[in-house]
Amino acid sequence: MVSLPSTSRLKELLSSQKILVVGDLILDRYFWGTVERISPEAPVPVFDLKEITYSLGGSANVAANLWGLKVKAYLMGVVGNDEKGDILINLAKEKGIDTTGILKDPERPTTLKTRIIAQAQQLLRIDREERKPLSSNLRRAFQEIYENLLPQVKGVILSDYAKGMFLHDGFCSWFIQEARRQNRFVMIDPKSADWKKYEGATTITPNLKEFKEVLKRENLEETNFDKASEYLINKYQLDFLVVTLGKDGIYLYEPGKGGLRIPSQAREVYDVSGAGDTVIASLSAFYACNLPLLEVIALANICGGIVVGKVGTQPVTFEELEEFLNSNEGGFYGENNQCQSKGDS
Repeated sequence: MVSLPSTSRLKELLSSQKILVVGDLILDRYFWGTVERISPEAPVPVFDLKEITYSLGGSANVAANLWGLKVKAYLMGVVGNDEKGDILINLAKEKGIDTTGILKDPERPTTLKTRIIAQAQQLLRIDREERKPLSSNLRRAFQEIYENLLPQVKGVILSDYAKGMFLHDGFCSWFIQEARRQNRFVMIDPKSADWKKYEGATTITPNLKEFKEVLKRENLEETNFDKASEYLINKYQLDFLVVTLGKDGIYLYEPGKGGLRIPSQAREVYDVSGAGDTVIASLSAFYACNLPLLEVIALANICGGIVVGKVGTQPVTFEELEEFLNSNEGGFYGENNQCQSKGDS
């Protein structure tokens, strides 16, 4: 059974933390409506639009999750010099997220994901983006901002959506090396299966699909997560490894202690979009509080379970976490829900 600090103590610890998020900024747009008939023109549903809303996506959603957990968030990334970029920046500012590190690039549009939702079901997603490396001028500007912000924070999250922020060779490695040189932790939410670019980070948090792609690239067996994880940790100089398993929870491998699978705490799954953002944000937030690693993973697992019960990309809030913990005062890993050893998968 995992024993956690009181919610009042957790809130106190979280509110004193500062974390920097660097990555690919995305604006999520939602078309909410209903479908009640089929078009006479073609066998397609007729969508009756009721409302349009916007929310922070990509690395901006990571920062929103930190904000929801009472952590002071600093955000770095690029948007287009357009209306959608202004909307994203304003949404971040409304949450008290520091946007000093957001730069505008007139050569690309703000990455926009539009989801069309009827009766709580996603019918279609439309993406507008331009994937290309940053210019040398933008990279230099980001390096200067990063060097100024790094001394102010406890750690860094690199949120890689492969939209442009880390596409230039060596740029991701520079962020990691600079942070580690100043004794800051670095958490990676990866998109690339080539983990050389993430070498030296504190941890990498792939989902199961991403992890299997890495195992295939490295010619490692999928049948033994412990053996593969130990190899990857040693090769890429990580402190530990976390794999999100969707409905099956989270897998943690810690050198010297082996692998452990923590069952999911999701009550009902409505929408998995943004769940990875929540896990890495909460993982980083509780890690910054210097809690034992198993407690950190358990709390991140709970936060991930909370957000998949929401429709659309929405951050977790401390109040939601507090409600969950208070309703499970006897411990959420009881006799029939133990943390499980996972030598084989």
